[in-house]
Amino acid sequence: MNLPDRLGRVREGESLSSALESVRRRWPIVVGVVIASVAVLVGSYEHKAKSYAATASVAFQSGTLSDSALGVTPGSSGEPQREADTEVLIAHSPEVALAVSRQLHLQAGPSELLGEVKVEAAPNADVLNMIATTGSPPDSARLANAFAEQYISFRAQSQLAGIATAQSNLQKQIAALPAGSPERPVLEQSLQHLGGLRAVAGGGANVIGRATPPASPSGIGLSATAAIGLLVGLAIAFSLVFLLESLDRRVKSIEELESEYRLAALAAIPQSAFRAPRAEQRTELLEPYRILRSALDFAAVTRRLDTLMVTSAVAGEGKTTVAVDLAHAVALTGRRTVLVELDLRRPTFAEHFGLDPADGLTTVLTGGGQLEELLVEPLADVPNLLVLPAGRLPHNPAELLGSPRVAEIISGLTASEGIVIIDAPPLNPVADAQVLLSDQAIDAALLVGRIGRTTRDEVRRARAILDRHIVEPVGLVVTGIRDSGRYGYGAYEGAAPTLRTSIEALVGRAGVSSSTESRRLHL
Repeated sequence: MNLPDRLGRVREGESLSSALESVRRRWPIVVGVVIASVAVLVGSYEHKAKSYAATASVAFQSGTLSDSALGVTPGSSGEPQREADTEVLIAHSPEVALAVSRQLHLQAGPSELLGEVKVEAAPNADVLNMIATTGSPPDSARLANAFAEQYISFRAQSQLAGIATAQSNLQKQIAALPAGSPERPVLEQSLQHLGGLRAVAGGGANVIGRATPPASPSGIGLSATAAIGLLVGLAIAFSLVFLLESLDRRVKSIEELESEYRLAALAAIPQSAFRAPRAEQRTELLEPYRILRSALDFAAVTRRLDTLMVTSAVAGEGKTTVAVDLAHAVALTGRRTVLVELDLRRPTFAEHFGLDPADGLTTVLTGGGQLEELLVEPLADVPNLLVLPAGRLPHNPAELLGSPRVAEIISGLTASEGIVIIDAPPLNPVADAQVLLSDQAIDAALLVGRIGRTTRDEVRRARAILDRHIVEPVGLVVTGIRDSGRYGYGAYEGAAPTLRTSIEALVGRAGVSSSTESRRLHL
């Protein structure tokens, strides 16, 4: 198989996977629509008045008795379909319906009876089927049989009328002939023949199948109705799901985030890692951050990553939790880690560590305390982790973050063999993070993107902001991954090829051997 064919099959597989994932995400809609569709059709079936169809069959002959008596070939004998259509019209005529009403002593008029009866000509046979449909099986059978009988009676009366007319015409012809005319014996013989046909009038049509009361209602049954409801519900549900998906601008996969950000995904964080509110409660959920730590260590082979800024496109993507737990994972290796809260609009370190929200960075900036005094060790069993919370909220956070004093503080916190991790505000809503992206004291930015939360437009605006500033992003952390195991390893396995590719690319650009790489690992 050539390369275009393989690529085509890969795309088909991705499209199918994407469609199945869309259905999985919106399964309540599918289930709800299917149940509603089945319930509506089944309910309609249960409440709908049942109808019963009975069929009587009548065989008819072409031509008329008077034509046969006179030896005349019918003009329509070469058009059997026309003759059959004519017989259908006769059987379904108001005259026949009126005779049926009188026979059965019904109050219904001819038009109402004709609405309950359908006459069909059998294909390739001189047979009429009288199909009567009513709400009662016995009534349907009686009505179908009555139409068959009255059709035969009407046809017999028509034949008798034709014989009478032919006899009258012959008698006039005979009376007009002179005595001794050679034509008189022939006409008299025909007249006698017509008289004999009166006894067999109506024999050209016979009932070959009487109607019996049907045992079950006509139309589809309950099981078929439920099956149709299921199919209709699935069709509507899938159409609705794919319509909603086409209108939904949210990013739905790691690959889509990578494509929009033009960054490699360094780690995928499952939802279970966000359930505990306090940092010490998430100690057993740090495995994804160890993967992230290793990926950053490989990236540090080619660039300086002593000061790392963690941000996102918009709020609610999990950037603060990523910054806190990444700092925790790095500090557990024995490396000095300083976690700084520079989100001066919505600080949350007090919730993660149980700190006093009144003291922090803004206290240092306003001269209310010394930096060393305000650094706290929130986790007793992790002495290498130091935290500088935001402090009291300022009135002008963007201007404050752009001051030289902030750059001095960040530079002062960076120590040999240590790392400073900054929890920064989101990029799109405010200018605070954009100010930090121009700070030369910051080595790189780590972007956090949440699947099913961030829209493509928000990601593109964030990417445009990154392109305008000097601090370059090092990679992407994806949150909102569906848990497939206790630690979400299924999610890591799904992202593993991407992560391995990203790490190998980073190492490849370094141009160093694996032994050299091992010696340069710091995290």
